[in-house]
Parts: sequence; C-alpha cells; structure tokens
Amino acid sequence: MFCALLCLSFIMGPSFMFMLYGIPYLIFVVWLDFVTYLHHHGYKQKLPWYRGKEWDYLRGGLTTVDRDYGWVNNIHHDIGTHVIHHLFPQIPHYHLVEATQAAKPVLGKYYREPEKSGPFPLHLIKYFQRSISQDHFVSETGDIVFYQTDPLLLKNSCLNNNKTH
Repeated sequence: MFCALLCLSFIMGPSFMFMLYGIPYLIFVVWLDFVTYLHHHGYKQKLPWYRGKEWDYLRGGLTTVDRDYGWVNNIHHDIGTHVIHHLFPQIPHYHLVEATQAAKPVLGKYYREPEKSGPFPLHLIKYFQRSISQDHFVSETGDIVFYQTDPLLLKNSCLNNNKTH
C-alpha cells in the first residue's frame, strides 16, 4: 500500500495525493479520537476510574457513556451504544441497539442515557469543551479516582470563558 501511494505521489504529485488521501485520513483520525474520547469523558457528572482492588470488568464497562451521533449512527455501526459494547464485546454491531434496549432495565441507575441528537451531533461539542477544560489529571493515590482540574492549566487555557481582554 505504501509503495502504491509513493508511486502515485510521483505520478500525480504529492499535494494531490495529500488532498486525496491525507486530508480524509486526518479527518477520520480526528473523528475517531473525538468519538473515543467522548465515550469515556464528558458526562454530566464526573465518571469514576477504578484501580487496584476496586476495578473489575463490570465496573470498568459501566464507566463508559453512550452517545447519540445523529445521522452518523447508521453509518458508524451504532458505536454510540458504547456501554453494551464494553460489557459484551462479542455482540455484533448490528445487534448493539437491540442489546442496549434489553440491558437498560437491568442496568437501571448504572446506565447513562445519552442526550438525543438532531441530525448533526452539535450538542457533543459542549461536553467535549467542558471535559478538556476540566478533566486534566487523576490523583496518583486511591483506587477510585475522578478527573481533576489543574488550576494553572485552566487559568492559561484558551477555553477559559472567564478570561477578559
């Protein structure tokens, strides 16, 4: 694959190949990182992280968050159903929605209902922004930890809404 891309770069030119291959690849990687980040961060309440004796498979799976990605849900193999994916990774993607609906009554208060999206999942931006401005580190001690805010990082952040010019 690499050799084919290299040959095409010589034939078509490197800038054309970057536009054809590089830009879509970068968009894909950014989207995948965004989705993965939001499945593990940015919920209304801070999510616990378990270590040591407190961690087990069930607790780890229940600290993930389902998300609604609007029209992208259908082409993204329903990855918004992330909790059930973590609890039962052997379930194929085409049964994740059905499995999530069946598991909700059993999970009860441990299931975090996603905010419903319109066609475009713009509501996720507020969760992402809040999370990256507040969730900077976890304590080095303790078996149940939560993300904490680094005051120096927050003070110098371009996302700090209290900044005056």
